[in-house]
Amino acid sequence: MLRPHMRIFYLSWMSAITGFFGWYAIPPLMPVIKTQLGLTDGEVLNSDIASTASTIFSRIASGPLLDRFGPQAVQSAVLWLGAIPIFCAAFVNSATTLLAVRFIVGLVGCVFVTSQYWTTITFARNVAGAANAITGGLGLSGIGFAFLLLPFVFEAITSSGHVSEDLGWRITIALPAVLMIVMGVVIRFVVDSCPTGDFQELMAKKRQAEQAANGGSVQEQKLQHPSLLESFKIVLSDPNVLIMIAHYAACFGTELQLNNMGALYFNKEFTQKGCTDSVFCSVLSKTSAATVASSFGLMNLFARAVGGLTSDAVNRRLGMRGRQYTQFTLLCILGALVMALSRSYSLGLCISLYVLVAIAAQASGGSTYGIVPYLNEHHTGTVNGLVGAGGNMGGALFGVIFRITGSYHTGLFYMSIFIFCCALLTPLLRLPHLHHHGNVAANITDQSQHGPSTNTALKPFLEDESSEHTESPTLHHRAP
Repeated sequence: MLRPHMRIFYLSWMSAITGFFGWYAIPPLMPVIKTQLGLTDGEVLNSDIASTASTIFSRIASGPLLDRFGPQAVQSAVLWLGAIPIFCAAFVNSATTLLAVRFIVGLVGCVFVTSQYWTTITFARNVAGAANAITGGLGLSGIGFAFLLLPFVFEAITSSGHVSEDLGWRITIALPAVLMIVMGVVIRFVVDSCPTGDFQELMAKKRQAEQAANGGSVQEQKLQHPSLLESFKIVLSDPNVLIMIAHYAACFGTELQLNNMGALYFNKEFTQKGCTDSVFCSVLSKTSAATVASSFGLMNLFARAVGGLTSDAVNRRLGMRGRQYTQFTLLCILGALVMALSRSYSLGLCISLYVLVAIAAQASGGSTYGIVPYLNEHHTGTVNGLVGAGGNMGGALFGVIFRITGSYHTGLFYMSIFIFCCALLTPLLRLPHLHHHGNVAANITDQSQHGPSTNTALKPFLEDESSEHTESPTLHHRAP
């Protein structure tokens, strides 16, 4: 892999895959865990909510940490520290300990914010939709691989009969922690934190460019270095950021909830007619149900990229209005598909709609992160963290709705209404500065790192997106 750009590109999503694989090590095995620990449906939903809610805090906190220490240091630390509670998950023995462990494991979910930040500072903004969507989509596919692989690992461990199911799921859950430790070592020592090599040097150059652009007055310099609370206040006072938080709550929240419930939904909801045995009545076995559920996460291999690429393509024709049209359309499609799923009872139809919902939700996420890099370049980490946390807020909200309604179909119906409401916020987006000449400091930073392309595989990313933007369409490059 050519250094620095291609190595950053590949290892940013590889590290995210590993993190999501560990974060979602438990849901694929939940049918087994539920039986072995004697859990109720409510206790399972409580643990799902805890796992989703804790990520809100880690994603918000990760933003300022990224702005200060850089993505390489933050990502390796998250993987190393996150491996500890995943190991501990192998020793849970009650609903309470499961809830506590899943809450801590959920903190690993901030790996997504780090990978998106890494991509944002590596690639030019006019290809942000494609670059962020591809790395984000590949990273999130770790959820699908968890559902696809871990049930088969469990079966391989227990099939001989020498290992009980109770011990088998505990061994299986501990395996992703090993992968996280290894990946943490890899990204800490074999990849650069940014294209220029030194993250602090990059930030210093960017500050110098900003000061040169505004004349370097003392008052303006202070505004460029706000405290942590001031940074959050500045970002959250922007209505555009709040709208994007709501949008990501709708699309990624849907993704989280359907991933969490997928294996149990297909195992429990569809039973053989006339059968009364709660264990053997399911049309799909626990492993088969988890395999079907894996399709949701695996759609990330292409669906998120489709959303980002579409956003970039329409933007080249219509400017930022094109990104808004794409966002609105994808969210409406998602809402319609979720509503259709809420009114479907046939296994074949539900599987088909489940996959289509996955594609729409992930494409919407890719479209969302085609807009995010434009919101506030001075607080990139904070914006990425808050929007990412919005997705988990949506997931937690949906978890509570499903917990209250006690019905998959009713919960899905209310989910679709929420998605439609968020879609209606799209016309309220106001990004006037994007229709002029962009930010001077950003252009100076881009141009200072300009150089020849490092890899022809990224040529599609290097096309200029619109005459409305003056920023360089090339990648950021290490200074010679």
